Amino acid sequence: MNGKPVNPSNGAETAGLTGLLRCREEDTGRLQREQELQNGKFLGLERFYDREGRLARERRVNERGNSQGRVAEFWPNGQLRREELAENGRTQGPVRRFSEQGKLERLSFHGEGRELFYAEYNGAGQIMRLQCHAASVLPEDRKPCGFEGAVDTVLYTASGDKAAQMRYEQGRLLAATEWSAGGVLAAQQLRENGRRVHRQYTTEEGKAVLREERIYEADERALPDRRGLLAQTRRWGASGQLTEQRAYVAGREVLLERWYLNGALRERTALSGEGAAARILRELHDDEGQIARRERLTAEQQPTGVQQYYHPNGRLAREDTYGSPDAQGRTRLQARKEWDPDGQLQADDVLLEDGSRQRKAGGQLGS
Repeated sequence: MNGKPVNPSNGAETAGLTGLLRCREEDTGRLQREQELQNGKFLGLERFYDREGRLARERRVNERGNSQGRVAEFWPNGQLRREELAENGRTQGPVRRFSEQGKLERLSFHGEGRELFYAEYNGAGQIMRLQCHAASVLPEDRKPCGFEGAVDTVLYTASGDKAAQMRYEQGRLLAATEWSAGGVLAAQQLRENGRRVHRQYTTEEGKAVLREERIYEADERALPDRRGLLAQTRRWGASGQLTEQRAYVAGREVLLERWYLNGALRERTALSGEGAAARILRELHDDEGQIARRERLTAEQQPTGVQQYYHPNGRLAREDTYGSPDAQGRTRLQARKEWDPDGQLQADDVLLEDGSRQRKAGGQLGS
């Protein structure tokens, strides 16, 4: 310091000193860091250098040793790499990141203890990723975020291909469309009747095929948010055939329908009632759409009431009757009827509590 050797780890040697302390590599003499001293305290400018003695980072520190004001990082060629403003060590305001060639790669704005806005750019200066705030925070966000009126902002890949189109108005995302690397529709987000709608597509033989749709109840959440109460979900196969549909009421699933890829109904499950009175009615079908089984269950998946099973020809094959749930929620098989494929009754039994059966008149033996 001031041409004299100083041990910065020894407070007695730095006490009362004011000026710029320079630390050098012992063997090469290359500068490693510079720190400003004010009356013996490290306060003010700090610079850090790489192994070749090139400036790598620069900032100013306050009495607490935290960054205060401009913080900058540099590429080995001296080009600015990153700069931000800090308030007692906390990032505040704009943050810019540059390529080694000096092109802006990322611009963001911090406030309220978080990142409010950001835009990332490719080498041609086209926006690749964008997040807008509810209010304009930088001149650069006014047009792409729709603060000058609703706008369709196109997002690009690093190579300059069109990747997405986002519709913004006053910082609010109204709709979004994404494309695959081949330019085929990959995803959509929009609002219909106040509800958020999310759709996902896959590419089949060069064409976009809708595979999944999620519809949320109307709320004030941001369009991309995957939280909130669901109203409906649907899934499709690669051929475009609807394979599953779920319906919700107040976020609770009340209906499930599934289909085979040939279009035949596979399952239909409906939920009614609440709490101990909740019941599940499920119908299962074969791949020709013919009813195979009809179940009535409690919320704990215990059978209750009449359960029906069918022959492949659609005729009733068996009917089981269960009682109401006991205090532990369990149910007991109380009666069973069986028919042959021609509809002739083969058995009509009452099931007793000890597991034995009592055959009613007309029920055939060997059933």
